[in-house]
Amino acid sequence: MKKFKAFIALDCKTNNENIRIVKNLSSQVFGFKVGYRSFYSKDSEKLLAEIKKNKCFLFLDLKLHDIPNTVTTAITSLSKINPDYLTLHISGGKTMLEQSLITIKKNKLKTKLLGVTLLTSLDRKDSKLIFSEKNTNSLVYKFANIANESKIHGLICSGQDLGNLQLFKKLIKITPGVKLFARKDDQKRVTFVHDALKNGADYVVIGREIIDSKNPLELLKKYYEENKNKDLWTN
Repeated sequence: MKKFKAFIALDCKTNNENIRIVKNLSSQVFGFKVGYRSFYSKDSEKLLAEIKKNKCFLFLDLKLHDIPNTVTTAITSLSKINPDYLTLHISGGKTMLEQSLITIKKNKLKTKLLGVTLLTSLDRKDSKLIFSEKNTNSLVYKFANIANESKIHGLICSGQDLGNLQLFKKLIKITPGVKLFARKDDQKRVTFVHDALKNGADYVVIGREIIDSKNPLELLKKYYEENKNKDLWTN
């Protein structure tokens, strides 16, 4: 069965609500993203089990960022969960990324490591303030090159950065901060789902637009009807 090339970001107030989302949408989407709020909340084990039970891909978004030894021990502690995807900040450095990959192989995990480039909540002013680089395209490219050289599996990147990253063909590209339909939010660098997938993203991440909907399944069906002729679904 074809599935929408999207991870749904599970960020409901409780994991019981998240579990309902999983049960409702698991037949429609590629996978689910679990971040800080849900991972560290009550019943997180039940949530992770429900995702695996429904044979969806588990994207654990913990954005690990520390000295190499601390990050590798964190990855080892996640061995029992064995997520399909796990995020790290590329700004943690090449050695941290390389050691993380070694740890994945050592523990025989199926996990693909995704490097976070520049958060979609940050713009050129933030880039200049934090990294002394006002050109976000240049900064993201530098991060992507570090990820590529360290041989991790992929990138988390804004839809606006996809055109700049076409040279990195071996890296999986997942784009957060995307829209199904027009809305206002707190992310400064956003794009639409169909544009992100057309411009080189392998998958997208959709959050509040889905989980805040009164009927998430109907929202996805509406989107499907409007875009069913586009290459937005798995083979």
